[in-house]
Amino acid sequence: MKKDQTPNSAPRGRVAGRTGQAAARAITHEAIDKIFIDVGQKLRDGRSNEAERVLVDTIESFSHTPDDLATLRRLLSFTLETTGRYKESLEALEHYEDEASLAELSPATQVRVRTQLAIAFSNAGEQPKAVTLLKENLQRVESDELAPLAGSIDIALARVYRKLSEYPISRDYAEKSLNYSRSNGDWLGMAEAYREIANSLHQEGNSEKAIEYYESGINIISGNSAPFMLGKLYTDMSGAYWFLRRPQDGIDCLEKSIAFFDQTEHVLNSVIAYNNLGINLMLIGDWTKAEQMITKALDLAERQGHSHAAGILDSLGELKMLRGETEEAQEMLERAINLARENKRGWYEIQSMRNLARCYLAKGEPERAIEIANETIALSAKLGDKHFASMAGLVLAEANLDLGKPEDCEEALIAVEQADKTDDFFVLGNIQRIRGLVALADDDVELAIHHFSRALTIFEAGGDLYHKGVLNHLLGAHIDGRDPSRARRHLAAAGEIFKKLRLSEMASQVARAERRLASAPVPTAAGAKEKRVNSVVSQLLMVRLAEATASRELIFRELVAVLQQESNAKKIVIAQYNENKRLYPFITHGYTPPESNDLVVRLGDAIAKGEEKAFSRAKNIAVFHLRGSAAPHAVLLVNPQSGAVLADESSLQPLLRVVELGMDVVALRERDKSTPTETDASPYTSSSLMPGFIHSSPAMTSLVEEVYKIRSSDVTVLVTGESGTGKELVSRAIHTISNRKDKIFVPFNCTAVPKELAEGHLFGYKKGAFTGAVNDSPGTIRTADGGTLFLDEIGDLPLDIQPKILRFLQEGEIQPLGEKKPLKVDVRIIAATNMPLEQKVADGTFREDLYYRLNVIRLRVPPLRERRAEIPPIVNYYINHYSARFEKSNITFTPQTIDMLMVCNWEGNVRQLCNEIQRIIARAVDNEVVTPEHLSPELKRAAQPLTPFNMDTNVRPITSYDGIVAPFASMPAGGTLEEAVSELEMQLIRAALTRHRWNISRVAAELGLTRRGLYLKLSRYGIEKAI
Repeated sequence: MKKDQTPNSAPRGRVAGRTGQAAARAITHEAIDKIFIDVGQKLRDGRSNEAERVLVDTIESFSHTPDDLATLRRLLSFTLETTGRYKESLEALEHYEDEASLAELSPATQVRVRTQLAIAFSNAGEQPKAVTLLKENLQRVESDELAPLAGSIDIALARVYRKLSEYPISRDYAEKSLNYSRSNGDWLGMAEAYREIANSLHQEGNSEKAIEYYESGINIISGNSAPFMLGKLYTDMSGAYWFLRRPQDGIDCLEKSIAFFDQTEHVLNSVIAYNNLGINLMLIGDWTKAEQMITKALDLAERQGHSHAAGILDSLGELKMLRGETEEAQEMLERAINLARENKRGWYEIQSMRNLARCYLAKGEPERAIEIANETIALSAKLGDKHFASMAGLVLAEANLDLGKPEDCEEALIAVEQADKTDDFFVLGNIQRIRGLVALADDDVELAIHHFSRALTIFEAGGDLYHKGVLNHLLGAHIDGRDPSRARRHLAAAGEIFKKLRLSEMASQVARAERRLASAPVPTAAGAKEKRVNSVVSQLLMVRLAEATASRELIFRELVAVLQQESNAKKIVIAQYNENKRLYPFITHGYTPPESNDLVVRLGDAIAKGEEKAFSRAKNIAVFHLRGSAAPHAVLLVNPQSGAVLADESSLQPLLRVVELGMDVVALRERDKSTPTETDASPYTSSSLMPGFIHSSPAMTSLVEEVYKIRSSDVTVLVTGESGTGKELVSRAIHTISNRKDKIFVPFNCTAVPKELAEGHLFGYKKGAFTGAVNDSPGTIRTADGGTLFLDEIGDLPLDIQPKILRFLQEGEIQPLGEKKPLKVDVRIIAATNMPLEQKVADGTFREDLYYRLNVIRLRVPPLRERRAEIPPIVNYYINHYSARFEKSNITFTPQTIDMLMVCNWEGNVRQLCNEIQRIIARAVDNEVVTPEHLSPELKRAAQPLTPFNMDTNVRPITSYDGIVAPFASMPAGGTLEEAVSELEMQLIRAALTRHRWNISRVAAELGLTRRGLYLKLSRYGIEKAI
């Protein structure tokens, strides 16, 4: 983080840190720069208290230039914001509300200060003022000089508009910020933009899509140190998982989140993490621990006086309501609503109102429940929310049913279904539960059982223990004499759940139902069978499976539930193929995990050997292959074979065909989500002055223009740049558009030939000129006569050959070995090097006169990390190139994969990127969508919680030349010995370079290398001196 600088900066006179107080001493530019860098790292690591102490001490202890003081105060404002001290954050910058104070600052510093000031206003609830300031700022940065600051303004606008519930506008600005960060390779900026996009999608009700963006943010951080941002991403993602009723995923996220926040000083973010952990534990039925976590979060929030207490009170109120403690629940929910209104937190307000409506319904006050539900729906529409409106709609439906208004109930359910095409298991499951209650009110018990069964499968897939208990109770109570055995199973399951949740009243209701069932007369087998045959069950099963297309897992769970309930199957397994094309058990019933795994492995072996029929007979299982046209295949195993029919003896095949169609629906929906659109690809195109030469960045555009300027000249060109940047490609481009384009282009690598043979290879020789010269050889230079000779790695040219090359450049003639007189040749020379030739001249290993002769026109090819905007078109080129070479078709890269490639360091530059694409395409299959999981391990190191900052153990991987050497700390698991040695060697070299301030001779001596050997290693690892 560097202090703000601009060519048009204001006069930099000294000012006191505090108004009216003369500072004790001035501070040097070097010292203030070091403080800015130190504070930036502390903030990335979440050490806000430490950062605050450094900033306050620096402000109060020194005199500063106006720009430096403004930057210090801006950082202090941001630091206070991260700890939730929004009032103090605004006060830190209130001095700059005055235009006269801003006028003392350079244009760039003015923009940065106004941006942070706008964020502080937004946090204080003054969003309209924030929007005005930020849009004025956008107009200020229209000039090229300030354009790089637009991204930070865009992300600030995204945050403000999200608080205003203008989610589409928020996403637009976040997307713009993402593009700025992407083109600059700013991984932290990209992570922040992804988080904003995800939050807007989540708050708009699209939690599934939000999770994709949260994961993109996490992946883009990769192995970098950013525990604060990672903690926020995992915390927010856990909230999305909760709405999708995927509690275990949410708990996994929160465990990582808390581990990251433990490295920081952010109590506020720990509050959110503990609350989210509590609501996920509530979902899976660990209510005791859930209450502990939520209470801990509430205690921390109330001590900090933070508005998040409203959301935590809502969580605690919902738990009390589920326990039947409705009076306490109502009190907490009303407190939550009042607190949300005081702090202008509309999201928390509708969240708590939704639960308050549920609470009135549980208390037996349907009229009041309808009133609150309607208020929730109206406020949700105003805030642009769909999710809580849907939940309130469910309350509205059930309350109308309680009041004997089935038509109004159905109308409310239809409104929910039409307004929110969701895959939220809570909404889907409760729609089916309420429809079952409607069917009971119409005395259609079979239809009610159908809806209750569907609801149970949905809640099982969502891991919602409470609702599993409720649905098991409803099924057991109403199946009763139709199928006593099944009824007993459902009631027993409900009883166990209610006992675990300590819901004594509900457990008592289940016990009474079990006693009624036990005392009921047992129907005769013939009567039961006749009743089953004449029922509508067969038709309803088709509908039940056809509607279970929220996910592949839900379809399979529904199939297992149908077979368990409507057939004589005792044991069931649904297996599918992993990425290694091996079968593994996915959904099972009746088998232990080891049994199902062993069975599926043996089946896979039997299929491979063509012995499937013999295997199924031996194991008494029926095997059905589920083959959708667009979905990955699966296999259904039913034991015993005789149980592979429905209870009315009808075939399973019609049902399995419905399952296959459902598999295709899910697969096509997922493919549509992951396939890049045309708009995704639009920024990845480029045009060029030279055919076949890909470029789009300003640096490379400038290079191409320089190449174009010398197209009609035969001047010698020196191409410099790191290894793998494409120096030979540039050289070929120079030749391709030159006057010699129809002649030969000959490359010669000066390191590829032994020193003693180099002269003969270059200049040629006569037969008998030396031992082994059995024929005449024209040499490389004469081979290139009339065309262009490309001398790669010219810095490694042996010293004794350099005078002959110089003469060739000066006179245009060479003398082959054994030849008595020189020969004239017409060759243009293009040389390339990844070494600092000036240093080699100073060391005496490269002739100064040859250096000047080569350095007539010098072109530098920038490393890939300096031209990241070119990565997408380069990737696109190599996808097409290698797809054609390997005869693959329709292979696409997701935008998230492109983003991962955009933020890599690419020490091997374009060559490394080319090799990565080649590897991926070679291993891909037709129509494959490439995700970040397909990238090499070193490119996609997963972010893992580091040791808390206040502990001494386990040093972190180095990220700069100033870092601590931690051998193998950044090595991915399962790396090879060669990779480990390279990693250690690279870290040792970097550490030595730092200690000796890039004195090559001292570094080489310390490491036991020659200077040339060190240069070769620097080239190999792409290590360059920082500018």
